[in-house]
Amino acid sequence: MAGAGRSSGRRFDRVHGVATQALVLLGQLEDTPGDAYAHATHYEPVPVEAFADLLGEVPEPLVRRASFVDVGCGMGRAVLLASEHPFKQVAGVEVSPALHAIACDNLASARGLEMRCRDVRIRRGDARRFRFPRGDLVVFLFNPFDDEVLRTVLDRIVSSRRPGNRVVLLYHVAVHRDVVAEYAAEVLYDGPAGLAVTLRVA
Repeated sequence: MAGAGRSSGRRFDRVHGVATQALVLLGQLEDTPGDAYAHATHYEPVPVEAFADLLGEVPEPLVRRASFVDVGCGMGRAVLLASEHPFKQVAGVEVSPALHAIACDNLASARGLEMRCRDVRIRRGDARRFRFPRGDLVVFLFNPFDDEVLRTVLDRIVSSRRPGNRVVLLYHVAVHRDVVAEYAAEVLYDGPAGLAVTLRVA
């Protein structure tokens, strides 16, 4: 399965003229270390098929109303994949300047994508201080940080919503599913591609 994921990832890069297929430890980068790095894991791109399976759990009407945010977007593969869906906005946030620069290059140079979202952006910064778009959200994670930061980010998301807003969390390689369970209102999917849940909004 992992080999198939890497193969489809290389094919994705080749077809679209981007560079997203890599495994990068943040300690390998010539970035300035900071507190956020102490909590970060590594960059690895989500397999194309796994992303499709997770996003397939989000109803189309919600996609059209929601903004999509990839927290820890790395080189930007999930942002590129999400841009092919009719979200109000697609955003990625990445703490590493080096990975952020690659993601921006990928977004600028990508070809052959059927982009259905007109507002696609990539921001550099700490997810703990990121200002999530208002309204309904679809948030994607590929295990970008430890349980401490995950809890902080989930607190930030749910506390910034208004009654009636809906938030769906798509979590590939759900290492800290126990933390997510504290915030989950409903499990939409729990399988090989990861975990999809709706979050409780106060």
